[in-house]
Amino acid sequence: MAPLRGGGGEDRARGHVRRARPHSGPGRPPVRRLFRLGIGRPRPRDAVDWEIEHHLAEQTDRLVAEGWAPDEAADEARRRFGRMRAYRKRLERIERRRAWMRRGAEWTVAAGESLVASLRSLLRQPALSAGIVLTLGVGIGANAAMFTILDRLFFEPPTHVRDADAVRAVLIERSSLGRTFASRSMAHPDVTDLEAHSALTAYAAYSPAERTLGAGDDASKVRVVTASYTLFPLLGVTPQLGRFYGREDDRFGAPPVAVVSHEYWTRALGGTPDALGRELRLGGTMFTVVGVAPRGFTGAELAAVDVWLPLLTGGMGGREGDEWVDNRGWFWLRAVVRLGDGVNVAAAEEEATRLHRSGRQEDIARGGYDAGARVRLDPLVTARGPEASAESKVALWLGGVSLLLLVIVCANVANLLLARGMRRQREDAVKLALGVSRSRLVAHTMLETVLLGLAGSALALGIAYWGGAVVQRVLLPGIFFPDPLGFRLAAFTVGLAVFAGVLAGLAPALRATRLDLARDLAEGARGSARRSRLRDLLTVAQAALSVVLLVGAGLFVRSLEQVRSLDLGLDVDRIALATLEFEDDLAAGLMSYGRQATEAQEFNALYARALERARRVPGVELAAGTASPFGWSFATGLSVPGWDSLPDLPGGGPYFHVVTPGYFETAGLALTTGRPMRETDGPADAPVAWVSETMAETLWPNESPIGRCLMIDEDDACTTVAGVVEDASRGSLEEREHMAYYLPVAQREDRRLNGLYIRAADDARAVAAGVAGTLRGFDPRVRFVEVETLREALDPQARSWKLGAALFTLFGFLALLVAGIGLYGLLAFHVAQRRRELGIRSALGAAGARLLGAVVGEGARLTLGGVALGLLLVLALGRFAEPLLFRVSPRDPLVLALVAAALVSTALVASLLPGMRATRSDPMDALRAE
Repeated sequence: MAPLRGGGGEDRARGHVRRARPHSGPGRPPVRRLFRLGIGRPRPRDAVDWEIEHHLAEQTDRLVAEGWAPDEAADEARRRFGRMRAYRKRLERIERRRAWMRRGAEWTVAAGESLVASLRSLLRQPALSAGIVLTLGVGIGANAAMFTILDRLFFEPPTHVRDADAVRAVLIERSSLGRTFASRSMAHPDVTDLEAHSALTAYAAYSPAERTLGAGDDASKVRVVTASYTLFPLLGVTPQLGRFYGREDDRFGAPPVAVVSHEYWTRALGGTPDALGRELRLGGTMFTVVGVAPRGFTGAELAAVDVWLPLLTGGMGGREGDEWVDNRGWFWLRAVVRLGDGVNVAAAEEEATRLHRSGRQEDIARGGYDAGARVRLDPLVTARGPEASAESKVALWLGGVSLLLLVIVCANVANLLLARGMRRQREDAVKLALGVSRSRLVAHTMLETVLLGLAGSALALGIAYWGGAVVQRVLLPGIFFPDPLGFRLAAFTVGLAVFAGVLAGLAPALRATRLDLARDLAEGARGSARRSRLRDLLTVAQAALSVVLLVGAGLFVRSLEQVRSLDLGLDVDRIALATLEFEDDLAAGLMSYGRQATEAQEFNALYARALERARRVPGVELAAGTASPFGWSFATGLSVPGWDSLPDLPGGGPYFHVVTPGYFETAGLALTTGRPMRETDGPADAPVAWVSETMAETLWPNESPIGRCLMIDEDDACTTVAGVVEDASRGSLEEREHMAYYLPVAQREDRRLNGLYIRAADDARAVAAGVAGTLRGFDPRVRFVEVETLREALDPQARSWKLGAALFTLFGFLALLVAGIGLYGLLAFHVAQRRRELGIRSALGAAGARLLGAVVGEGARLTLGGVALGLLLVLALGRFAEPLLFRVSPRDPLVLALVAAALVSTALVASLLPGMRATRSDPMDALRAE
């Protein structure tokens, strides 16, 4: 139908009506217009719909003005508009982008205004802000310092290991002497058995040890790892300089080569390329440096490494020929493997177990090996596995303790901010009355605390850098920490600062949502005397958590005291152990067994000369030689008439010790019965032995062991028991019950001495340096002399308790300090709030002692509530901490009593100052305020 043109005033009138009333769109219910009330922002789709409707309405009006009928004009307008759905989607995208940019600009402006306002608010009270920043910085810094340790131990695999989840450490789990244990030590054939494993793409063997570098005055100890050439490609590492040694280097007869770590290269070799080709003297062999490992590379473990040597030219092969290659009795290697893609770990362990048992079949058949031994393939991050060290377990607890400290800090900060909020509640009430939303007040409060937390993160990074380095160096010296201030630490610290700011701001923000305009405006001029139950709860929580930290500190300190007072038989504080390395001594840290009597006699003659020189050092009281220094023990065939087989004890044995006369007196071992060892005890006399108390009681209960017979090394000759000495540790704090016997060195010409026991008149540390200087260079064949006290030798075993005692005590002291400050702040604020009430009570005749008692009583009430809650937490958590303690109950009454007394004393001190201020309330101030 042709359009109607010149349709007269009726159509124009309708057109004008349409222009005045926007077109609702075809098929759109007019009721939708009721929702266009201008509340909030329109959705992009609604805005596009309104724009399209407006466009269609205008086009329809123009067509009507040209003479079209209204319905036909509307249809034509839609036809001319075209693909409405496609245009609508495009317009929606444009509208969304514009709305997003508009909201972003508005948010930026609002955030900038809030930021400026928050900074001004914080700067108005610089002392309070600085105190909060310092408090948060300490709490965040303690957590950041612990993060550097926990991240290295639990989360970050060894540096430069490619696809670390596919690399597994090999452990052998087996039973011996009635106990089951897992060990990483294995023989070389045990490692090569894995070559037939179908699910492994590579395997490698290695062995870490301390070796002597150089000789004479320039000699030093370095940490050396002898490893098969397959280790580097298995881990996926590339050298920083030069090359790694390969198959042609790792074979018998090959020229000795070495790879140095990046750290040793920069520290000892100048960090220059000409270090390649330099020679390092390790033991009696010269090794040529062919490469430098990348920075931070420590192999498959976390301990620092100085030098890497090929397995066949730098390890046991350089000292004992090639006997160890096929010998399953030399347990000195560790192994790592790489699993193929998609390999099931449990299935891989089953196949590895089958191969291991097959290789050990001969030993199993004769009863010399556990038939139920199984292979485990554990992650490289051993701290997360069952073989986690005591230090890593304590570090995990300390991570939780540092979080508790942060919670205490946040509670204290929240208390301070609540006090400030009570002071400015009238200001906030005025803002609400002027139209500021409660959400805006909450956001402003949270922004302030986040800013304070971020300011504290700068201090926290410094604490993490310096404090973490001290903890790492003193208490975890065996772990290599590559980056003191890496990205992970910075990200963790900033994230924790934001979290701490939000946590500390929750309580003040909650207060902002509960303002009562009428009451707060009325009370604002005079100040409010209302108590804050939330602040009281936060104070009680601080006290309770402080109890937990202080009890932990006390328990670890008590454990450390138990360790230091432990009776090991040996007088560890007065004894030093001296060991010598000679030019022709091929032991290099491992015990050589002196297979020929002439070789043993030569070594023993050198030690006898060293013994005479050591006795002349000022401060030395006694000295004696031993073939099994502290930490070493040996066993051999032994039979006793009357016993078909000797009983098994948890610690194994019997272990024998070859010593010189005077050993018992030097070591501090009491002779309980029999005669002492004499210089004449030797080959010319009948062989004699001295047994430990445990051995005497086990083999001859209720009988005298003197004159009894021992058959040693399947020899028909009888060795007569000449005496009984008290039990002594073989080198462990947690020594298991074992049997031991002692033989004169002159009686065993095939055994060589390996150490000297030096007994000081006072402190062994005072004479250790003098003994070292005297023995160094007394013979041209002496390459290196090492002297350490037995206490120093035991220190690594006590490191977990030292770590716990030091950091628990530090965190506990900080928690106690923060809790005391928090209690003081709460009471001081309450006194300030109640100044009118206190003034009136003073005017009515209340004595100052009564006002003081009221304030101190309030502090005592809150503190005792916190102590009670904290003790309940300690009783609940004690059983989890018990495995980390040493002969101390987690419910030790002495520790609990001392902690309660310390917290109550702190509360008393914190309450006295506000209490004294309460006694000085002026009645005139109260009257003027009224």
